Amino acid sequence: MDRRIWLLAGAQFASATGAYAFTGMLAPLAADLGVSLATAGQLAAAYAVTYALAGAPAAALTARVDRRLLLVIGLVLVGLLNLATAFAPDFTSALLLRVAAGAAVTLVLPGVAASMIAPPQQRAKAMALVLSGLTVAFSFGIPLGTAIGGWFGWRACFVFGGVIALVAAVAVQFGLPPLPSTDRGGAGSVRRVMRQEILLVLGTSLLSFAGLFCIAAYLGPIVTATTGISGAGIGAIQAFVGIGSIAGIVIGGRAAATGGPVVPTALMLLLAAALLGYSALLGFEPAFWHAIPLATCVFAGSTALFALAPINQTRLIGLAPEDRAVALALSGAVALGGQGVGAAYGGAVIAAAGLAWTGVAGAMLAAVGAVLAWRAFSRG
Repeated sequence: MDRRIWLLAGAQFASATGAYAFTGMLAPLAADLGVSLATAGQLAAAYAVTYALAGAPAAALTARVDRRLLLVIGLVLVGLLNLATAFAPDFTSALLLRVAAGAAVTLVLPGVAASMIAPPQQRAKAMALVLSGLTVAFSFGIPLGTAIGGWFGWRACFVFGGVIALVAAVAVQFGLPPLPSTDRGGAGSVRRVMRQEILLVLGTSLLSFAGLFCIAAYLGPIVTATTGISGAGIGAIQAFVGIGSIAGIVIGGRAAATGGPVVPTALMLLLAAALLGYSALLGFEPAFWHAIPLATCVFAGSTALFALAPINQTRLIGLAPEDRAVALALSGAVALGGQGVGAAYGGAVIAAAGLAWTGVAGAMLAAVGAVLAWRAFSRG
């Protein structure tokens, strides 16, 4: 694999770590800025919503800009905005800076650059390698940011996120050649991408994230309800999210090159089975030994989700080779939207029927996603 793809994985790592490195320090942040914990949580929500809404329009407007230049500008802006947030005097200032960071990160699309550098036969593996930067961020970067915040205060989380984004910008500037865009861009770019075959792929992605986040958003209470484990012990189960994501990226990178509907459909069905496993475990009294099947469900669900990601992205690039930036921006927006929809849906299910039904609810979404996957990948 071209070593320059690793630089792009680093850019993905830097942007994701900078986005959420502070989330483990919400309590001291809220206390220092004089807001409730729920209000402080809006910093992450504001970032995600801004990206979800602005991603596709921003990609269309900047589609013709050199991809290296765009990456560098985006990473520098993200870095500077993170550093500015470290010195925010009040919550309103911090919130506005997170909105600005959510807009800036729409310029950071390393997957587009990777698809330009890698030859067609290696494109799927290149996309998977770039996505691995995201999994490393959640497995290592964000926990490290939390640790730094614990040692030096919550503001240090933003300093950490800002510094690594600026380092990534320097690495991209000097490690990549100019990458003149081949995208058409313009106001019609979004309209051109809104075709049935692309919407089916995006729908598959939406349902995979929504299905898993019916559970993922409530994993802490689920661990306690099934195993009796609480506190720091929950982290041992959560670690299987990171392990599964790494396995999924490897599987997806290899499977994406094969094409066809069988693998993505099977992955959606694996996700459905894992989600049903949660509900099955929640039907029993808590027992410590349930940690083994629970960890298996966590691993299987995470593997399925992250294996689908490079498969879906490779498919989108193949369907929209001249509008790839907009297609991938929509993919990112759909992923964030799916997380929010899944968490809200899971909360509604808990309120109406109880925690044990969240897995069934998520599995229903994944089953519909399997039907969409078969259709999306059966077309030429």
